[in-house]
Amino acid sequence: MKRCQAAFILLAGFGTGLFGAGSRLRFEAGALSGPRFMTGSDISAAYGQGFVYNPYAAIQWGRFLIGGSYEGAKASRGEIGLYEESSSLRIRGFDLFVGYVFTFGIAAPYLKIGYGRYSYQQTIDSLYVGSDRVNQKKWTVTIAGGARFRVFKHLLLAGEVKYTPLKVRPFEDKVDLGSLRLLAGIGFSL
Repeated sequence: MKRCQAAFILLAGFGTGLFGAGSRLRFEAGALSGPRFMTGSDISAAYGQGFVYNPYAAIQWGRFLIGGSYEGAKASRGEIGLYEESSSLRIRGFDLFVGYVFTFGIAAPYLKIGYGRYSYQQTIDSLYVGSDRVNQKKWTVTIAGGARFRVFKHLLLAGEVKYTPLKVRPFEDKVDLGSLRLLAGIGFSL
């Protein structure tokens, strides 16, 4: 029975052009990078802004986009607390997204919404309580919008604004690790 269902899906896919040569199915991969602006004023004051890199892969079918991306960054160092103790913070994660693409010649603006798992690691070196470490993960929504520009047949340039709300409770207080990213990069499509 399962083989019949799989054969029917494949036949329907080829028959409708989903998998055929005339289909508008396109694979894309690339990398974006740029500054990350923390929305929490306490975190921003302690660690400043960061720089992120964001490799991605996506499939576009007509105007619809589905894919995933990873976000990495170098650990930010700063001083926190009453005694201005040395600490570091690192946030990284991945998300899966769906989107909609508007095409205007070589420009293709898009909107995306996703769901991602982000890890945050904080280390505080204290003379008073020793070294304290937080290493946790949390799921959150991601929202992005941007534009891709087709430079050559398979080469794309892209710019994106991405927002990730991320509120965590590593100790007693709730901390806002949400951030806005301004990303630019290059991609290839097939």
